Amino acid sequence: MPLLSTSQNTARQPRLTGADWVEAALHVLIGNGIEAVQITALARQLDVTRGSFYWHFESRENLLDALLEEWRARNTGVMLEAIRETSCLEDGIFSLFSVWVDHTRFDPKLDQAIRDWARHSDKLREILKIEDNARVSAIAGFYERHGFPEAEAFIRARVIYFTQISFYALKVEDDEDFQERLGYLNEYFKCFTGRDMDPALGAAHTAKFLKGISDE
Repeated sequence: MPLLSTSQNTARQPRLTGADWVEAALHVLIGNGIEAVQITALARQLDVTRGSFYWHFESRENLLDALLEEWRARNTGVMLEAIRETSCLEDGIFSLFSVWVDHTRFDPKLDQAIRDWARHSDKLREILKIEDNARVSAIAGFYERHGFPEAEAFIRARVIYFTQISFYALKVEDDEDFQERLGYLNEYFKCFTGRDMDPALGAAHTAKFLKGISDE
């Protein structure tokens, strides 16, 4: 029987999907930065040849585009979904809080890795600006739906969103006790909305947050 050609060998490498390459690249991006996302290093990590990469992507640039799409889907998508349909102001604010504290949904390390990458790329800085604006716009729309004037809704959206992003950038959350933070839930709510929180809804959401911690 004749030996397989090089192209046949490449095709019969372990059956990695494009998603496998993207996931591996995301881990490298988060851990070591964009310069470390290299085809040869990823192939070595995945124990395949470079040919396996080209089965799914035309170039490294295509892979980087896929990383950005994954970031949008994970971090912007989950945030927009959290406030798309909310029955009251409390539900929307607590939905945002729950997304931001659940790192299986919103990945702050990925968000910060993208921001670090954007410091070295004019193109990515513009993309990041568009995504930040989309997030703020969605939160502002949520505020408007619950009775806030347009200008106030926009400013409150910027305050709550960029406060949270700053928490990640400064690693404030790593140093804080989560249950202690929950004790300030009413104060956070009033700060971000200017309104008093419904005590029953606050208690229900606090219990939900605490249950989430115990289930981890």
